[in-house]
Amino acid sequence: MTEPAYPAARIVAPKVEAHFVHHAEEARRRGRPGPVAAPDADTIEAIIDAAFWASLRREESYVPKISLALLPPDAAKHPMLFERPLPLTPDKL
Repeated sequence: MTEPAYPAARIVAPKVEAHFVHHAEEARRRGRPGPVAAPDADTIEAIIDAAFWASLRREESYVPKISLALLPPDAAKHPMLFERPLPLTPDKL
């Protein structure tokens, strides 16, 4: 991955990855396997970076509120799929 524009994303991503892995392992230990695998640090970094910059954007004085979920379409009850994939960039969020 290229250097993020928001350096804190690179710092925190491995810690967030470890957090997700811990919860997935705990769920498996209790006999409740999660529906999806934990995202890797590079993916987490990209999501944090895009969400951070998107959170700073203002349009007509509107402050954006962003909620993101990372899971494959088959793990969602009602997935929303686009005809073409969108890049994970602040302007698309």
